[in-house]
Amino acid sequence: MYLESIDLSFIQPCTTDSKRIRIKANVSRNIRDIFPYLNTYLKTGIYNKKANTFVFNKEHKIITMFEDNINVAKLINETEAFEVLDYIKDIINEVDEKRDKITPSDELRKLPSPIEAYAYLPKLNCKKCGQETCLAFATKLIKGECKLKRCLHLYENGNKSNIEKLEDMVLLLGYEL
Repeated sequence: MYLESIDLSFIQPCTTDSKRIRIKANVSRNIRDIFPYLNTYLKTGIYNKKANTFVFNKEHKIITMFEDNINVAKLINETEAFEVLDYIKDIINEVDEKRDKITPSDELRKLPSPIEAYAYLPKLNCKKCGQETCLAFATKLIKGECKLKRCLHLYENGNKSNIEKLEDMVLLLGYEL
């Protein structure tokens, strides 16, 4: 087993959302050598080789891995904190087990932004998707909070290449179509 334990070291109120908490946890060994493998395995992660960090989101939670500790923000409570730490430990050990089948990547990935998604939407602000504007829809789409098919006008004739580009973005972020 690559990583034996992740031990919670502190809990504080979250700086980005006062109704949530943030935590810091220590890992049982230096984990920086797994970052390039995580970078390939978790398509929504961002590996910064210079800073020796790997950052990714799990739903609304922001997970930042350093070589000897892990920070997680936007947690609901302490129970969720322990669940997320178990998830992180499991994913690290899973990636290590599959290491010989994963090509490591040092690429500093740039994930699509809501503005990039918005560029491919009809921009009608019709509200049929349940959002006030197409930009609001694009933001929810990039966060994985809504499905592309909710934009009815997108599926009208002449939008095939826009649909393909948006589907590529959604898949890159690790969401289902």
